[in-house]
Amino acid sequence: MPFHPRDPLSRSDEQAKQLFDRFGAVADGFTAEHVIVAAANVIINALRQGHPSRAGAERAWDEWMGRAKGQLMECYDSAGRKKGIYPYHQTIHVPHIDLRRKS
Repeated sequence: MPFHPRDPLSRSDEQAKQLFDRFGAVADGFTAEHVIVAAANVIINALRQGHPSRAGAERAWDEWMGRAKGQLMECYDSAGRKKGIYPYHQTIHVPHIDLRRKS
């Protein structure tokens, strides 16, 4: 599926896109909170393994989180509303809550 040019994933190489698709498939059916925790653990482990010193790991963390925050903020307009600037290829399911009366 082609990516919209403003989709941050469109700026990734092919291997990153394939890995993202796999992550999305594995995350299907989990809550957004579970996906965030698991993704953070993957990032932490990748940075920890790639940087032998705390200072290097901290610099890399700050750089990646700054980039990620910038990409996230691109998804919102100046009033703080989510923009529909590109289609989302991953859907995170929120558990169903039954608000009907139990009588």
